Amino acid sequence: MVDNQHWLDRWKENRIGFHEPTVNQHLRQYLPQFSLPRGACVFLPLCGKAHDIVWIAQQGYEVIGIELSQLAIEAFFEGNRLDYERFDTDRFGIYRSGNISLLQGDFFDLSNDDLGACSLVYDRAALIAMEQQHRPGYCDHMLSIIPAASNMLLITLEYDQAEMQGPPFSVPSDEVYQYYSDAFSINLLESNDIIDERPRWRKVGLSALSESVFRLDR
Repeated sequence: MVDNQHWLDRWKENRIGFHEPTVNQHLRQYLPQFSLPRGACVFLPLCGKAHDIVWIAQQGYEVIGIELSQLAIEAFFEGNRLDYERFDTDRFGIYRSGNISLLQGDFFDLSNDDLGACSLVYDRAALIAMEQQHRPGYCDHMLSIIPAASNMLLITLEYDQAEMQGPPFSVPSDEVYQYYSDAFSINLLESNDIIDERPRWRKVGLSALSESVFRLDR
């Protein structure tokens, strides 16, 4: 079972193969298509120390991220040479620097009050971090905390789950429609076999790996 301690241990032991060394190419390509006004808020669930955070902020948007690991958040600010202030609430440690706010704590402790101003969810690594039995609860909670008008840019992976345990876990496209079609109009922007671009996945036993990018509009 992949629980909170699993992720804390991975950050402590620096087993963070899920961390991308550059800004995600799909984020660069598709974020402008949402035509968000300057100052709009973008929410990143399970954000880690992603380079995407700074890039989104540099486009003139407010960023709110949620991350379980204090090590990850502090590594983000240190790696980007950003000064920050930290204060604690009853649920989160909150780190702020300019238009970036990172909440250290459990995603499932978020409420609508925390994200009431967000216009877009950017989910690159959260849904695929959930085991299948936890994904319906994750999506239900997501829908309960984001504003009714917010949209989503979602990236998933799909592979033969028998070939690798995960995380990241395989999320078939039909699951995305199952979880979100009642709330969003779902558009599959692209789906590509990326196994040749990610040789480390062959080393762990995968024969194929598909990456899909979805745009979800209210």
